[in-house]
Amino acid sequence: MPRPDPETAQRRANAFLSTGAEYHRLRPGYPDDVVDWMLPGSPRQVLDLGAGTGRLTDSLVARGLDVVAVDPSESMLAVLRGRHPGVVCRVGTAEATGLPDASVDAVVVAQAWHWMDAAAASAEAARVLRPGGTLAMVWNQRWNPDGWQAAFHAEQYPADGMGMHSGEGDDRPLVPFGPGEVRRSAWSREVSAEDYLAGYTTHSPFLVADRAEQDRRLAVWRSLIAAHAGPTVTESYTVDAWRYRLPN
Repeated sequence: MPRPDPETAQRRANAFLSTGAEYHRLRPGYPDDVVDWMLPGSPRQVLDLGAGTGRLTDSLVARGLDVVAVDPSESMLAVLRGRHPGVVCRVGTAEATGLPDASVDAVVVAQAWHWMDAAAASAEAARVLRPGGTLAMVWNQRWNPDGWQAAFHAEQYPADGMGMHSGEGDDRPLVPFGPGEVRRSAWSREVSAEDYLAGYTTHSPFLVADRAEQDRRLAVWRSLIAAHAGPTVTESYTVDAWRYRLPN
């Protein structure tokens, strides 16, 4: 999938700045086996880059790691601080984290690399990583191959199918990182029908749409849920992860 132009990417990224608590409640976490794969070599100090409200941070803290969370949104970091007071939180960007040189063993990015400038973010990750450190990224992607959930999804993502992103091609980390490794798996969770719909209202294409378009999508979504869903909906996901190593 092609990267959005810089203006569109910035508008979509900025759309998240005031959605913290609801965003966290509705967004899924990440399977444990995938998180383990992202962290080879038993790292201790980890930078969660573009941490948001801390969905991936939850998994890092559960492993007893020393975590620094960096995100441009103070409102999202406030949610993270409230849940994990021991995590160091910094307002910053992938291109300018404010961390010292060679200060972390791993840099992880959940659901956010596609918002970042690949060249500048790669250079910054290489600067803050210790030799041999890992840069890893992960995306949950809804899997709606057919039926009413596919129609529901297409109202928001008419051109890109499942909304896939990539850690390869134009999006991949650049020098000095070597070739990447990729892992894909599948998982699912059960949510209420109300939360299924509400989750889509936290996505950037909805947040940046005008009110008339938002109302149109909501009407279509409510109609689909009324016609096809029960009290709960099974959300199916593929989870795609990439990891890149810094040379020793």
